[in-house]
Amino acid sequence: MTTVNNVISGLVSSQAGTTATSSAAYDLGADDFMTMLIAELENQNPLDPMDGKDFAAQLAQFSSLSQLSALNTTMSSLPTYLKAFSNAQMVGMIGKEAVANGNVVTVSGSSTDISFSLPSDIATGTLNIYNSSGIKVGSADLGSLEAGINSITWNTSSIDAGKYTIEINAADAGGNAVTAATLITGTVTGTSFKDDTTYLTINGQEVEFSDVVSINKSTD
Repeated sequence: MTTVNNVISGLVSSQAGTTATSSAAYDLGADDFMTMLIAELENQNPLDPMDGKDFAAQLAQFSSLSQLSALNTTMSSLPTYLKAFSNAQMVGMIGKEAVANGNVVTVSGSSTDISFSLPSDIATGTLNIYNSSGIKVGSADLGSLEAGINSITWNTSSIDAGKYTIEINAADAGGNAVTAATLITGTVTGTSFKDDTTYLTINGQEVEFSDVVSINKSTD
C-alpha cells in the first residue's frame, strides 16, 4: 500500500492547500487517485491483500475535503471493484497446485498422498483414516518426524473411491501431545462465490480461500 498511500497523501496535500481549484485540476487529481488505487488492487497478492484499516484511513482523508465530495459516487462503487478483482484473481488459480487446511482426502486411485503440518518434532505418531460412516479403514505409524509439512502415501488399491477423514495422534519425546494440522493437496479445478465467501475446488472438495496455505504452479 506504500505507493497508494504516497499518491493519496500528495493529492490530499495539494487539494487542501488550494483555496480555488479549477474543475480540470480537480478531475485530474481524482482520476490519478482512482488509477493508482485500481492498479494497486489489480496487482495485490491475493494471499496478502491490502489492509482494510489503512484503506479506510486513506478514504477518510478524502472524505474530509469538501473539494472532493464529487468522489462519493465513485467511492460507493469501490466494494464492487474489490469483489470483481478478488473474483478475477480466484479464477486465475484454476490449474494450480494448492495446499489447504482440511481433514478430508479424496480417494480415486491405487494410492493417495496425505499431507499434514507439525508445529514441533514428534517422537511417535499414528495416522487414522475413517470412511463416511466413521469406521476406521486404515492407519499408519508415522514414527518420528521433524516439524513442518510432512506427507505419506496411503495404499488405496483395496479401498472404494470416495472421501475419507484423516486423524493424527502424535507426541513429542517427552510424551506431550502434539497437535497436527491435517492438509489437503491437489489441483484447483474451480472457484465459486457464496455469501461473500470465496471457495476453491480442490480434489472435488470446496475449500474456503481463507483456509488455503499455499498455491503453486502445476508441475504437469
